[in-house]
Amino acid sequence: MRVKDHLDKISWSFANRLIYLIWGLVNLIIIGHTDPYNYGLYFLFTQLITYLASVSDSFSLQGLIQFGKKEEDRPKLNSIAMLLQSFFLFIIPVILFLFRHYFAELLGGDDFIEVSYFLPLISVFVIPRTFAYKVLARDLDYKKSFIIDFVNFGVMTSVIIFYIFTTDFLYFSDLIISYLIGGISSGIYSTIVLIRKSSFGFKGKITFKKYLNFAVPWTVHAIFYSSVKYLDVYAISFAINSTESIKIVGLYSSAKTLFKVFEQLSDGVSALVYPSAIKNIDYKEKVRSIMTKSTSFILVLNITIFIILQLGVADFLIYNFLPHKFHEATSYFKIMLFASLFLPFASLNMILTAINKIKSVVYISIIAAITSLISIFVIAYYNEFQFVSLGIVIYYVIIGTSSLYIVKKQLGFPISDIFRAIPDTRNFIKETFKR
Repeated sequence: MRVKDHLDKISWSFANRLIYLIWGLVNLIIIGHTDPYNYGLYFLFTQLITYLASVSDSFSLQGLIQFGKKEEDRPKLNSIAMLLQSFFLFIIPVILFLFRHYFAELLGGDDFIEVSYFLPLISVFVIPRTFAYKVLARDLDYKKSFIIDFVNFGVMTSVIIFYIFTTDFLYFSDLIISYLIGGISSGIYSTIVLIRKSSFGFKGKITFKKYLNFAVPWTVHAIFYSSVKYLDVYAISFAINSTESIKIVGLYSSAKTLFKVFEQLSDGVSALVYPSAIKNIDYKEKVRSIMTKSTSFILVLNITIFIILQLGVADFLIYNFLPHKFHEATSYFKIMLFASLFLPFASLNMILTAINKIKSVVYISIIAAITSLISIFVIAYYNEFQFVSLGIVIYYVIIGTSSLYIVKKQLGFPISDIFRAIPDTRNFIKETFKR
């Protein structure tokens, strides 16, 4: 696989991730105009919505790529996926809403009650957006994915700027309204994309049973794999179980907002690599080349950024761009940074999925998630809040090392290829200048 042959797709994929980077900067502006309580409550809400969307993606949408190679199967494939997704994203939010008082007691306050009111409404607009993402990923059409995110985050940013100019301080309700308007706007555009790109019906050889045989274990993986990424804040809140919990969540989540830059970059690579691996599944050498190049490029980039941030840039960013009430987040973030060194290897679980080693992926995610969540809970329970970020590090260490070990066994991953990005980049620059 030559990078320059896929430069257009790679460019749009990384442009899409750039939107998330800019959104991360917007979040810094949000943090500057709110307090740990309101931001913590907003973060609890967005993390829960994102977690539900992530699990729904695995349960109902991942099969669109796994079985989507044959054009003739796509109408039936789309119908099965839409049915499962609509069912999941309607039923679960309604259940959470109906049992909101019970969950509020578990989390040590009434904050979950306020969060739960918005879940069913937001979920409706998540359905077309996430479905469109997966259809576009299957077709490697990252330009339209970029537009969907541009609409979503662009509208949200515009609403937030309006509130900042009119009221200066951002309350939870202001942030939720911006989230809702952005979701509606991107949901409408996603619906238009789906109408143009997708057909639905009963035509196709794929069976509901075959789809579920893939979806169920992949969903088990997602329940655990995504739990640490999105539900860690609930583990902290549950462990503290007091009115102070949302404030601590606010500090932790501000650090995690900065760390999301690394996660989004890794997710962007996974979104690009997985469909490519599926298309080349019969060519072991091609899959190995895709895998080693993507892993190496992200690893070299993460190591470079890690060193720069640990040498003092992280402190400079937090102390100069976040208000004083968020300065305690520095220790949370600097510990989280160690997880970035294992993120590139954690992305290898998508390669394992492509080569049908999904059971291994499930076992890894279960062990990593349980170990990490227990760590977060215990640390928070004993009030050592600045160390709760160790849970994220433990999580990615387990996922990364385990995935690398199994991939190395199945496909081979020469140690020399870990830093192949350096000579590859040098050769790419040389070829570019020769033209």
